[in-house]
Amino acid sequence: MLSQLRHRIGRALVLLLGIVIAATGFTVLTGTAETQRLEIVGTVRENFRAQYDILVRPKNSATAVERSRGLVRANYLSGIFGGITFDQYERIERINGVEVAAPIGMIGYVVQPVSVRIDVTGLLHEGDRTMLRVERTRVTDRGLTRIPFLQPRYEYVTRRPVKVDFAGIKLGGEFVEGAEEELPGGRRVRLATSLGWTQDPAETSPFPSERTLPDRGYWSTRTAQGANDEYLWGDLKPGQAGVPIYQEFPFLLAAVDPEAEGRLAGLEGALVEGHYLRAETVKDDPNEIPLIAASTPYEDQRDEIVIRRLPAEAAEKVVRGVPAERLLPYLAAHRGEEVRRLAVDAGQAYETMLDRWSDLSDGHYVPLTRYWASGPVEYRRRGERGLDALPVRNGSGVWKDPWFSGVTSVTEDFAGATVGASDTQFRRLERRAISRRHTGDLKTRVVGRFDPARLPGLGELTRLPMETYNPPVARPGDGRTAALLGGRSLLPNDNVAGYLQTPPLLLTSLPWLKKIADRTDGQPTAPAPLSVVRVRVAGVTGPDPVSRERISQVARDIVAVTGLEVDITVGSSPSPVTVGLPAGAYGRPALTIEEDWVNKNVAYRILNAVDRKSLVLFVLVLAVCGLFVVNGAAAAVRARRVELGVLACLGWSRPRLFGTVLCEVGAIGLLAGLLSVALSWPVASWSGAPPPGQRVWLAVPAAVTLALLAGLLPAWRASRVPPAEAVRPVVRLPRRARSPRGVAGLAVSGLTRSPGRTLLGATTVAVAVFGLTVLLGVTYGFRGRVVGSLLGDAIVVQARPADYAAIAVMFALAALAVADVLYLGARERDTELAALRASGWSGGSLAWLIVLEGIGIGLLGALAGALAGVTAAFALAGGLPGAVTGGAVVAAAVAVTLAALASTVPALLVQRLPLALILSRE
Repeated sequence: MLSQLRHRIGRALVLLLGIVIAATGFTVLTGTAETQRLEIVGTVRENFRAQYDILVRPKNSATAVERSRGLVRANYLSGIFGGITFDQYERIERINGVEVAAPIGMIGYVVQPVSVRIDVTGLLHEGDRTMLRVERTRVTDRGLTRIPFLQPRYEYVTRRPVKVDFAGIKLGGEFVEGAEEELPGGRRVRLATSLGWTQDPAETSPFPSERTLPDRGYWSTRTAQGANDEYLWGDLKPGQAGVPIYQEFPFLLAAVDPEAEGRLAGLEGALVEGHYLRAETVKDDPNEIPLIAASTPYEDQRDEIVIRRLPAEAAEKVVRGVPAERLLPYLAAHRGEEVRRLAVDAGQAYETMLDRWSDLSDGHYVPLTRYWASGPVEYRRRGERGLDALPVRNGSGVWKDPWFSGVTSVTEDFAGATVGASDTQFRRLERRAISRRHTGDLKTRVVGRFDPARLPGLGELTRLPMETYNPPVARPGDGRTAALLGGRSLLPNDNVAGYLQTPPLLLTSLPWLKKIADRTDGQPTAPAPLSVVRVRVAGVTGPDPVSRERISQVARDIVAVTGLEVDITVGSSPSPVTVGLPAGAYGRPALTIEEDWVNKNVAYRILNAVDRKSLVLFVLVLAVCGLFVVNGAAAAVRARRVELGVLACLGWSRPRLFGTVLCEVGAIGLLAGLLSVALSWPVASWSGAPPPGQRVWLAVPAAVTLALLAGLLPAWRASRVPPAEAVRPVVRLPRRARSPRGVAGLAVSGLTRSPGRTLLGATTVAVAVFGLTVLLGVTYGFRGRVVGSLLGDAIVVQARPADYAAIAVMFALAALAVADVLYLGARERDTELAALRASGWSGGSLAWLIVLEGIGIGLLGALAGALAGVTAAFALAGGLPGAVTGGAVVAAAVAVTLAALASTVPALLVQRLPLALILSRE
């Protein structure tokens, strides 16, 4: 064996080169075959599709519970404020197969107070003045939570005129400071003497229900003027009196693309009042943010009101100028008689607020000075499917308004702290203030209202928590909770940091998202202001494999181009999750509720898998190399037929002859594997492929196995050579003699005399052409992907640079195989070629003969490979675009050209044949 390798060094080096190329290419390229794949892991039969197919969230936005259980939590939007850039959104829009990409930019919670007037005209004393005491309790959580106001509100009502001296109202103060009541005789009394009590905000609670001083106000039935400006009280006429009751509504403000939202969710069709969001015009106020609001608050809150009429002496003390520090103890000691009891629910207050927010008179506006971003709820596991929500506590500083820094008014300094927020909190809050360095305030105006119930696709079977406009559903999770809630679901309230939150029901357009982000102090979300992108995929017709795979491919592309977190909502199933809520601070006992989280275990899951298409191509590299080694080993056996026959005559057994030939090929494979180990690292580094790591040592057994498998047939044939036939020619004798005409005819004759060798060379070319045809069709005919059904299973093929590298390796091996086939053929026919040269053929004619044989092998392989490639592309995609056929023609042309070029080396060697030596030997 060693002697053969030493004396036939040329043949050994050729085999060595082919195996090194294949083993090194396989080792390096398989490192690129691992990719992220989305696979379906369950059965989806009904209600396959909702409003959108794919939800894109910022990286790492899923909580630990979501990741560990494969779920998407209910109310997920309430904890995502930014994280996706506009560039990433535009990349998603450009992905082939995306029909609609609708982004949502969560801005934050905007707390908007509203006052509801309670008519108290019929509750006044007969005289000029009446002092009313208003006691209030906030009721939420289906009546289980009752938050009493520690201090009442006192309302001073007079039938005398009240004049307001605006010069007497200091910055940040209230109208009571400059108010004077005109008494008979023209004398005036300053109301602030008795009603102007204030307290340092640092010494009290930010929550209205926990204030340590009563609230107060005044009203004149004569002038229809009071402590609240005419914007709030313009509907009161002279002779009427009213008491204001304030409620706060935390709106989750979000920005959308109006056009995309209309196409995806049908938002424009759900408009019930006003107009839809539109592009800005030159006439628009550059600081006024247009908003559309939901027509229903989805909140469970009401105020239970008790109105008491104090003795007439209480009101008289005000006109006598009794100082506030003496009046307050008197008011606390005299509660008065109850004259009315009523309740103000959220719907009544909400409707009043939207009316005023829409119909702003000249000079009035609702400024946007700050908003709050909330974090997600954290949980603790409880049993198999249960969770416990963990409460948190936000400091009072989160409610302070930097616009009123240094002002002593409790109301203004802590404006925005809601009543419900004094209860148990579950979310971390971050206050974000609008910078004042810009000219002009940011103003807000409601220009339209929409009814979420009119949105399509919100039936019971598709009401999943991942939908944008659905209210959260928290059903009773056990019998005890069902009894406490009266069988009803728990709903959100005005607790900004509460467990349940409303969906984003106050919407503006994307340009305002950028303006607000840029004008927010610190610009925390300016680089990436978008929170989620909802994607609907084109061509989805149902739960068939092709539609599922279309969605899967778009999701894979989104992961590839953005690196964001992708959840496929198609076929998602609501999975009940039991959540334990600890007892509230105002009477609500601990509850066990049941929420519908999205269970991705019955839809799709992102996982690491091997790109089977790429792996097939890399295996084809080894297959081409195997064909090359088979041809080379067979040539070595044919060249040694006489020698092997002599050895058989000397008594060598067939197993010994078989082992000798196989060991020679195996030794070449071992050396090639070691060389491949040495070359894999630098080749991977040069090409930018992932480092092979420990995988590099697989090149040794792979190369040896490849060489041994390829050498089995030649070794077996070597052991079966009869000694008497060892000197017979190896080429096939024709059935009848005929004289070929011309060089082309002689080339065809040369190819058919050794059909096995010719087929080996053509097969290597066909495999390379097949791979290139499919990849060109994938890249240009199907825009990077082939989606279809093959044997009932949808598959995805996506062309990657590594695939083209594998094709390049295959073509290199095919060219080497063609050159080797032609060289071996010329060596075995050297006597015939020498005779042709001696009879007058020129060296150019002989060279042309070899080139024509190479072109013939190339044509045979190119046609077979192109036909197989076109057939495979049609089977994969169910169609045959022109680019696929064009790709087949290009691949065939490349193969024929490469075969012609590969034949030039043996053609040049033929011209150098030693004629005299060959003919004398014959």
